[in-house]
Amino acid sequence: MNICQVLFNNNVQKIHRKNKMARIKQHRELNFKPKSKYFGPKDVKPHEDIVLLHEEIQAIKIMDLDLLYQEDAAKEMNISRPTLARIIKSARKKIASALINASNIKIHEIKNDFRIALCSNNEDIINDISIDSKYIFILHIKDYKLLNKECIKNPAYKKNSIKPRHVLPTLLYEYNINYFITKEIGVTCKKYLIDKGIYPIIKENISLEEIVNIFK
Repeated sequence: MNICQVLFNNNVQKIHRKNKMARIKQHRELNFKPKSKYFGPKDVKPHEDIVLLHEEIQAIKIMDLDLLYQEDAAKEMNISRPTLARIIKSARKKIASALINASNIKIHEIKNDFRIALCSNNEDIINDISIDSKYIFILHIKDYKLLNKECIKNPAYKKNSIKPRHVLPTLLYEYNINYFITKEIGVTCKKYLIDKGIYPIIKENISLEEIVNIFK
């Protein structure tokens, strides 16, 4: 076998391994409808609202109420076992936090109607998505179409000397944000966002078109 044939065979094997490792993004089966979507303490003033995603409450139902094994639960939701493990861990942590800290639990169903926030140093175009950039874009996306785009000043702009974790979680919650796209984020700020049902997505850069189609 000559050197060309060897190189060709090696490349074929690499491509085969890569295709074998590649995972097709699955459509999650979310068919459980909770009878109520809001829970909270009656004897004290709630500490805050903690948002459970539809996929999280469904994972709680099939794992903790229906008592399915993790493998069977993952098949029912049409997701992988690692994905189910991540979802159930997040859901249980939120519920524990609500019980211990006297917080409300709000179940928020997200399908193809959601709001995304990301920062930029330009109020007309997205050119820097660092968490301390000057502006924040608020995007309302439904059925993979951009319905509305709003630009506001970022109170955590680096020149303001205000830490993002102190202002962004509350601000984005008030705008009903579901996902926050940024280059990087601190552990504490990430926790505060997730506690309010806002999930960070880490990207070095992203275009408006990519944002609109991000969950396709």
